[in-house]
Amino acid sequence: MFGSNGTIDQHIIYTREEIYARLHKEITAAQSSILIAVDRFSHDELFRLLFKKIEEGVKIEIIIADRMHGQEYEYEEIFEYEDSSLQQLVLKGASVLTVDPAAHDMTQQKFCIVDKKLAFYGAYDWSRAEQSSQQESIVLTYHQATVERLIAYFNEIKNKAFELQPAQPEKKSLLSQIKAFFGMKSQERPQLSSQPRVDQQPTSSTATDTRSEYEHVLDSMIAAEVSNFDRELLRKQGYERARANNGDAHVLSKGLDSVYSVFINEVNVIEDKKTRLISKIEEQRVKSTDKLKEQLALQLHTLDTQFESRRESLQHKISSLESHIAINMKEIEGIRTSKIPAVQEKNQQIVQQIKEQERNYAKPAFKWFEFIPVTLINLGLILYLFFFYSSAAYILLFSELDAKEARLRGITVNPPEVFNPDAIGMAADKGGSALFFIMLFVFVPVSLALIGRFVQKMNWWKNTLMTLGILLVDAFIAYKVAEAIHNVDYLTGEVDVQWKFMMAFEDLNFYLVFILGALGLLLFKITFEKLMQFFEERNPDMNYRKNQQHIRHMQEDIAHNQSLRLSHEEEIARLEKEIIQYNTDINICREEVAAMPAKQTQQTEQKKSEMHNKTQSIERVTDIYKNHIENDILPISIDSVKDRINVFLEGWNDFLHDEYAVNKAMEKSKAAAEVATQWQVDKLSGNRFDQRIKA
Repeated sequence: MFGSNGTIDQHIIYTREEIYARLHKEITAAQSSILIAVDRFSHDELFRLLFKKIEEGVKIEIIIADRMHGQEYEYEEIFEYEDSSLQQLVLKGASVLTVDPAAHDMTQQKFCIVDKKLAFYGAYDWSRAEQSSQQESIVLTYHQATVERLIAYFNEIKNKAFELQPAQPEKKSLLSQIKAFFGMKSQERPQLSSQPRVDQQPTSSTATDTRSEYEHVLDSMIAAEVSNFDRELLRKQGYERARANNGDAHVLSKGLDSVYSVFINEVNVIEDKKTRLISKIEEQRVKSTDKLKEQLALQLHTLDTQFESRRESLQHKISSLESHIAINMKEIEGIRTSKIPAVQEKNQQIVQQIKEQERNYAKPAFKWFEFIPVTLINLGLILYLFFFYSSAAYILLFSELDAKEARLRGITVNPPEVFNPDAIGMAADKGGSALFFIMLFVFVPVSLALIGRFVQKMNWWKNTLMTLGILLVDAFIAYKVAEAIHNVDYLTGEVDVQWKFMMAFEDLNFYLVFILGALGLLLFKITFEKLMQFFEERNPDMNYRKNQQHIRHMQEDIAHNQSLRLSHEEEIARLEKEIIQYNTDINICREEVAAMPAKQTQQTEQKKSEMHNKTQSIERVTDIYKNHIENDILPISIDSVKDRINVFLEGWNDFLHDEYAVNKAMEKSKAAAEVATQWQVDKLSGNRFDQRIKA
C-alpha cells in the first residue's frame, strides 16, 4: 500500500509502550488470521488477547523458538508447556510450532502479520513487559510485497520444521500429537520416560507424586555424577573437528557419534562411582524418609489444631445460638405480659368512653347569665359601629362640599369631627338618597367582620386572612377621612400645605379612625361569635354530629389498637420460628461435635496410611535405583546427551565464525544445526539410544 505521494505506507515505532499499544489495537481489529514468529512469547496481556480472538473465530498460527533451562528444545518438547499459556492456546485451536532457533535463524527474526494486510517486524520483546529493559523499535508496514515476503518466510520455517520430523508415515503430525496429548486426561497420557517400571502396584496419587519427585531428585544426582565432564575440552574438540573438516556439516554426524560413545563409556561407571552413588542414594532415602516423618508430624499437628479450632468454633456458635434463644424468649414474654395487655386495656377504656358518650348525650342548659351581657354588648357595638362609620361616611362624602358652600356664603366653617353624632341628621337634610347611601356604607365594615360565619371549614389561616382584611379596609377608611379633614382645613386656611400620602402617619385623625374603627369591628366579631355559640350548643342536629364524630374517632383508635395487637402476635410468631431454627442449628452443631473424634481418627489414619505408602514408594524406588547402579543400567536423562551435543556444536560454530564471513558462517551454522537435529531424531525414532537413557 502506498501513500498519496507514492511512498511506501510504513511507520517506525520506537518506544515499548507505543509498540504494545499499536500491536494491541491491530490484533484486536483482526478479522481472519494472525501469524506470529518470535523467539520467546510469555506476555500475559497478549496471550489473553489471542484467547479472545480465537473465540471470535480468527485463525492463529505461532512459531516460537524458545529455550528451557539454557537448553534448546525441539518439536515434541511443547509437552513441557502443560501448565502454560501456550498449552491453553493449543487447546483453544491455535497452531503452535516450536523450532530450534539455530536451525531456522530465528534469534533476531520477530514479526507478526495481521489479516495478510499489515505486518510488524523488528526488535520487540514478546516476553512479559517487566522483563525487558532493552531499546526496542519495530516497523509497521502495509507494503503488500513486504507482507507477502514475510508470509512466505513464515511458511518456509513451518515447512522446514515439519520436514525435520521423523519420516514415518504412521506417526501423527506434531500439531495432532499436541492436541491429542493435551486432550487426554492426566492419567491417560503416555510416559515420556523409556526407563522400565518394575513396581506396577497401584498407589495413591500423592504417593505417585512423591515417587516422581523422588525419582527426579535421584535422576539429578545421577546426572550430576555421570554428566560431570570438561566442557571447555569438549568445546575445543568441536572446534578442532570443524577445522579438520572445514566446517563440513556432512561429517558432523560422525563427530556426534564420537561424543555419544564417550558419553556411554563414562556412563559405565567404575566401582568407586557406584559406591559413591549408592551412598548418596541411601543418604537421600534417609533424608526423604525423615522429611516425610516431619511432614506427617506437622500434618497431624495441623489436623489437631484444625479440629480443635473447629470444635471451639462450634461451641461458640452453640453459645451464641442459645443466647439468641434466650433473647427471643424474653422478647416474647415482654410482648405477652406487657404490650398485648396494654393494648387490650386501652381498647376497653375506649369502649367504656363510647358507652358513656352515647349514654350522657343530652341537650345542654341555657346559660342566661352569659347570654344577656353578650347580647347587650353586641347591640351596643352594632350601634357604635353604625354611628361611627356613618360619621366617617359623611366626612368622606360631604365635608369638602359643605366647606366650599360655606366659603361662598361667607359663613364660618367649623372643622369636621371624626365622631359626629349629627351626621345622620345632616345627611337627611341633604335628601333621602344621601341618608340611604350613608346607611348602606355602614354595612361594608360590619359585613366584613361577620363574613367568617359564612365561610365553610374555617381554619387559622383563613381567620388570619379575614382579620387582615378588616384592618386593611379600616386603614383605608381612616386614610380617606384624614385626607378629607385636611382638605377642609386647607380650604378654610387653617393649613397652607396640600395633602400628601406620608402625612397620614403624622395625622391624629388617621389614628383615631383606624383604632376606634378596627377595635370596634374586632370586638363585634368576637362577641357575635360568642352569641352564635349559645344557639349552636342547643342545636340538636349539630350536637348529634359532634357526638358521632367523637365516637368515630374513638372507634378508629380501637381499630388501630387491634392492628397493633395483630402486629405483636405476628412478631411472636416470627420470634418462635427463629427459636425453632436456632434449636435446629444447635442440634446440627452438637452432632458435628459428637462426630469429630471419629472423623479426626479417620483422617489421622488416612494421613498415616498415605505417609506409609509414600515411604514404601521411596523404599521401592531406592531399591530399584540401587539395583540399576549395581547392574550398570543407570537411568540417564536425554538432556545429558543434548547438553554434550550443544557444547560440541558451540565449538563447531566458534570455528565457523572465526573462519568465514558472518553470512557464510550463519549458513553453515544452520546446516550444522539441521544435521544435529536429524541425528537426534534418527536416534530417537530408531530407538538407538542406550536403554538407560530416558527419552
